[in-house]
Amino acid sequence: MAFHDDLAAHVERIRPRIPHVRGEEATKQALVGPLLQVLGYDIFDPREVRPEYVADFATKKAGQFEKIDYAVCVGGNPAIFVECKTIGAPLEDHGGQLSRYFNATPSVRVAMITDGTKVRVFTDLQQPNIMDAQPWLDIDVLAMKPAEVEALRRFRKADFSPDDITALAEEMVYYNAMLSFVAGQLRDPSDSFVRYVAGEIPAIGRITVKVVERLTPILRKAIQSAILENVARSFDRTADAPIAEPDTQPAAPVAVAEPGSAPSDPSMKGAVITTAEELEAARTIATWVREVHPDAPVGHRDSKSYFTLHQDNLRKWFLRLMVDRKPMWVALRHVKPDEARRLAPGVELLEGSQFGDCRFSLVALSDLHKLRAAVITAYEREAARVVEEAREPTDT
Repeated sequence: MAFHDDLAAHVERIRPRIPHVRGEEATKQALVGPLLQVLGYDIFDPREVRPEYVADFATKKAGQFEKIDYAVCVGGNPAIFVECKTIGAPLEDHGGQLSRYFNATPSVRVAMITDGTKVRVFTDLQQPNIMDAQPWLDIDVLAMKPAEVEALRRFRKADFSPDDITALAEEMVYYNAMLSFVAGQLRDPSDSFVRYVAGEIPAIGRITVKVVERLTPILRKAIQSAILENVARSFDRTADAPIAEPDTQPAAPVAVAEPGSAPSDPSMKGAVITTAEELEAARTIATWVREVHPDAPVGHRDSKSYFTLHQDNLRKWFLRLMVDRKPMWVALRHVKPDEARRLAPGVELLEGSQFGDCRFSLVALSDLHKLRAAVITAYEREAARVVEEAREPTDT
């Protein structure tokens, strides 16, 4: 089973436990220990995981020792420190404690502090063997993004390498800094950024204060449109012309909408608006499918009633969804309700099958990850149907 499947199964196991967890020891047993097991470590083998490991600068014969909750060992030496706190505790308040443990043990390059659902990960990018003040990874295990899942995978026993972790941490620090900068410019471009962009466009001419004021909202809109259009194109991997579905009217014009906006062009009235939420869902689903089938074709098409994901062309669809307004739902082809309940336990099924063989209700777009197994099943069965259909003899 792939790591993301193991992690998804772990999340579903711990969700019902969380309301009943009280105190630090219960947090360790019910949440943190199982997470270490998902990462491939045997928490019952002291050669791999040493509980209450002494991490102290001073050499003492008696008295109070500084101890870390877990020391994960690689090659017989501590490599990862894990400090546990009661679920819901503010992890930001305990960084100083963790740094003392980290700084006292040169073999350790990675330190985590966690309550079993939130995980903050530190290393020593700024100064060797001195823990950085800020984490390079700060995640919520219950709602992880694909990039965060991949980062967490690097801590598996089979994949762990201190040098690789340091390189990844450095990349993530730069990435997060750039992401923060770009996101800030997207929301509110600075004068210096507007001047830089304007300076790259000869037609603008002399850049004055008034020109900067005029260009700022235009640049904001241009950035948003460029991002969304590129995301939309990344999913259109087929060159087939759109194929009208038999149960719909001819397709209306399609526009990519900025978040929270509508087309201002009167000619686009009545157009199909592809939203950022729909594109995010499509990107997530395409990632799932290609993790299992790397060369799998995944395309999409929007309509007024729903957003469709398909293989090669629209007749090979496997999923329909509505996530840009409530009530949100996802419908699948080739997955019947009884099987849907087994593949996505705890997700509400809606009445009516006019959209597919089963239809799930979503409270929020972040709940989409609960449907991963069901989505891949629908994709694979549609692929199998297409192959079987191609084998059938045709009339001559």
